[in-house]
Amino acid sequence: MKKLIAYFIKFPIWANALIVITGIVGLLSLFLMPKSFFPEMNPNRVYIAVSYPGASPKEIEEGITTRVEESLNGIQNVKEITSKSSENVSNITVTGEEGINVDEMLQDVKNAVDGISQFPAGAEKPIVYAQTSRGMGGMSNVVGFYSLYGPDNLWELKKMAEKIERELLSSKEISQIEVLGYPPVIIAVDIRENDLLKYGLNFNFISNVIRMSNIDLSGGSVKTNEEEIIIRSMNRSTDPEIVKEIVIFAKPNGDVIKLKDIADVKLDFSEVPMKNYVNGKRGVSFIVKKTVDEDLDKIADEMTSYISKFNKKEEKFKMRSLFQFADLLDQRIDTLSNNLVIGLFLVCLVLGLFLSLRLSLWVAFGIPFSFIGMISFGILYGMTINMISLFGMILVVGILVDDGIVIAENIYAHFERGKSPMRAALDGTSEVMNAVFTSVLTTVFAFSTLLFVGGEMEMMEEMAFSVIACLLFSLIEAFLILPSHLASKKILKPNDSKFRKALNNGVKYVRDGYGRVLEKMLRRHRLHVWGPMGFIFVIAVLFNFGWIRWTFFPSIPFDSILVEFTYQPGERENKTENFLWYCDSIVEEYNQELINRYNDTIITYKSVSVGSTENLGEYGSHVGSVRISVKENDHISTIDMSNELRLKFPEDSVRLLEKFTVGGQQRFGKEVSISLQSEESKELETAADWMKDQIGGFPEVKSVLDNSGIGNRELHLELKSKAYLLGLNEMAISNQIRQGFFGQEVQRLIKGRDEIKIWLRYPFSDRNSIADIENTRIKTDLGQEFPLKELADYTIKRGKIKINHIDGKKEIRIDARLVDSELSGQVNSQIKRDVLPKLLSMFPNVNYQIKGQAERAQDSGERLGIAFLISIILIMMTISLNFKSFYQSRLILMVVPVGVFSALLGHGIVGKPFSTLSVWGVVALVGILVNDAVVMLDQFNKNLAMGMPIKEAVLKAGVSRFRAIILTTITTVAGLYPLILETSFQAQFLIPMAISVAYGVLFGTIILLLYFPPLILYFNDIKRTRKWIWEGGKNAPEWKDVEPVLENQKRIQEFDEKDH
Repeated sequence: MKKLIAYFIKFPIWANALIVITGIVGLLSLFLMPKSFFPEMNPNRVYIAVSYPGASPKEIEEGITTRVEESLNGIQNVKEITSKSSENVSNITVTGEEGINVDEMLQDVKNAVDGISQFPAGAEKPIVYAQTSRGMGGMSNVVGFYSLYGPDNLWELKKMAEKIERELLSSKEISQIEVLGYPPVIIAVDIRENDLLKYGLNFNFISNVIRMSNIDLSGGSVKTNEEEIIIRSMNRSTDPEIVKEIVIFAKPNGDVIKLKDIADVKLDFSEVPMKNYVNGKRGVSFIVKKTVDEDLDKIADEMTSYISKFNKKEEKFKMRSLFQFADLLDQRIDTLSNNLVIGLFLVCLVLGLFLSLRLSLWVAFGIPFSFIGMISFGILYGMTINMISLFGMILVVGILVDDGIVIAENIYAHFERGKSPMRAALDGTSEVMNAVFTSVLTTVFAFSTLLFVGGEMEMMEEMAFSVIACLLFSLIEAFLILPSHLASKKILKPNDSKFRKALNNGVKYVRDGYGRVLEKMLRRHRLHVWGPMGFIFVIAVLFNFGWIRWTFFPSIPFDSILVEFTYQPGERENKTENFLWYCDSIVEEYNQELINRYNDTIITYKSVSVGSTENLGEYGSHVGSVRISVKENDHISTIDMSNELRLKFPEDSVRLLEKFTVGGQQRFGKEVSISLQSEESKELETAADWMKDQIGGFPEVKSVLDNSGIGNRELHLELKSKAYLLGLNEMAISNQIRQGFFGQEVQRLIKGRDEIKIWLRYPFSDRNSIADIENTRIKTDLGQEFPLKELADYTIKRGKIKINHIDGKKEIRIDARLVDSELSGQVNSQIKRDVLPKLLSMFPNVNYQIKGQAERAQDSGERLGIAFLISIILIMMTISLNFKSFYQSRLILMVVPVGVFSALLGHGIVGKPFSTLSVWGVVALVGILVNDAVVMLDQFNKNLAMGMPIKEAVLKAGVSRFRAIILTTITTVAGLYPLILETSFQAQFLIPMAISVAYGVLFGTIILLLYFPPLILYFNDIKRTRKWIWEGGKNAPEWKDVEPVLENQKRIQEFDEKDH
């Protein structure tokens, strides 16, 4: 290696060539590298959906869900199976183990589901599909949300929406669009009951006639001498005007009765409650998505361009962008880029102050060189420009110059001793090469374990990759490029300006002062070595008394606010819509209040939806939501906004609601989430109610919800004896009622992009009251007709809205929102300690699982604990091999606990809680913190090898490395501090990691400078004592008898003597 360094010093053109090649490849890679909001994570879920129109949750559970769950039991590497049995549909989610191939799991699940022998009559074919996006609540592949609005005519909106969808999909950039805002289209055949009775018809007969008449059929062919003519019946149509002409039957006199004679036939939207309004206007929404390989920015630019052209061209319709992740990403990239530039400037400033300006510029050159080198390899790794990879660059900006500082400072010291620039460059680099390589390698090992953490924090792997790649390129710069450019009198020539002299004198004064303090401490090293224990004790007390707070995950503001509510199932959409407009008026009042308060528009748009919710997970005419889009601002966070907005709703206004929440999508899961499981339904429901009361009593809890709830009102029939006398049974009567009131699917036809069902039913006017059911005519096999009220009695009860399973057991999930999500850790601990033991004693057949943030934190904690342990082992091995001593690696690792508690203190100073994200910073900190100890210990060993007494060797090691250690510390902290001071909400989840590293290095280095030298002497005393006890003798061994570097010298001498 020394020969290679010498070659680059002699011929600096090789160093310049390396710079140019790296620069060209890196810049090309930068332009080719795609952008994404967060790194793409490997999907690990498969979904199964089975529709069973008209079925209750209990029918769905027994007839479909249980059968599917049983079929999945034999599939390997399945972590969890959850299901929801609700009205008309069963949804099952299969979650795979870490690292599973989702395509293989998809095929296994399809095979298992295909093997089910039979589903209930009327159930549709199961739809099985794999997850395409993981992370960010399944939104990491979403580009943005867009809206089309115009005339209050849903048919016109639909027609225009389909035209827009076709045009967008024909562009090069866009491949996935989801259109929302209108129900499926059907051909409604509203059969008049009186006409049915008049002609003695029934639904099944009419259904069969339509099916047999509305058909395309091949009838073979006629082969003449000249040609073959194919016979076809081409009667299939999706035009209601043609469908209504279908002949149902012919009278004996030759008259025909057509469908239009007994029914009204029209193209209509199905009766699925689905309405969407944007800023008060009826609209249709578009969700544009991307694949892993597509570029977020390019798709967003295509959408922006299309919307601009569309709005210029169209008069009746308008499109607008509601929310684009690309805009948010650009803002956040700008924020992080500014922090990067400020950090880089501060690092250069510090270097310029402590070293000469020319020297500092070449040291600082290592930063852009390493970034460009990292990007050139990043594109091969599959990296994208995103929040996490950018944070890795910010994290490493101050660390990259550490090796350059040590080498440059040493080259400068050799030059001051009178050596030529080229000799100083070679000797200065060679002397510290081992220590620098070891210190960088320890940092690389610390970060490399984070590449394999996986789990919910898998997206952080790109941060680790960017740090590791940058550090490895910084070694190339420090060993080859830096010495070749410092081997010049112009660069190494001292600056004789008054300012430089004053600054050097100041540094010398501080260093001499440190030397005097250290000398006094070394006189009583056995006492002073316990100083760090006092520091750790104080931090532990502060943590115990709550001055330093902790939580599972930091409170991260959401991107938008959701107001969601549910009435009791069965409420009609007009009541839901009225309350939605009331919510909209409250939000508008609050918007005006914010404008007056901050003189700025904070809320950019309001989207009102009937029929669906996100956080509550309920659908139907009884639910509604208002999505409030918030502009990035420095005035108020979305968390504070949601708390203020909740207080705007009087309690009387929400008293009649079943559920009501104001908040947003929690980035790291629910703050409190307890899964209760049992086979005993009644006991499970009682336990859930008890649990909600217990959790609701906590003062930190804002609201408590569960995922079960009551369902629609159900009419339960009980047949009279007359029905049985007439040869009727429950199935015959239920089928006739179902056909008229729910409807019956006759055919599925394709028209353009729509799949259209022909749907038979009674007209709405004949099926909108209980009286209509009582008076509906039931037909016997003999053609007799009787009103239902003569054949059956009925009772009205509440059913279930949905039945949830987890791994085959019935489940009710209790979720709580907190006043402050950072209290999640304390509340979960209290529930685990005080509530859950009582639950098990009171309800012996009920089990529980802790979910939400607590589960994620535990999983991440276990993974990070393993990563931390592996990091320590790798670092110890590296140091042991470098110093040829396991003893000295243990000595260096003594600085790690101090760093961890320094990180805790940093959180207390900044006022942020210590969280799982902070632990990521601590794992990274371990590798950084040992670097200064390695450099100091390396110098100590060299001093001993030169024959210095131990105390002098320790003192001179501390003093000689003082400037380099202080410089590396200041640059690391300076590189990260702009991010710590960042007030914008988008940087908040990165700050805990930055605090851990910056404050861990800051306080850890101060303690290292003062207490590591006494620790070296103290360890020497321990080793001498141990050797004395083991070997015996009158006098204790001398200090030089136990120091590894001197022992190794002796071994080498003995070996050389034997050779001679």
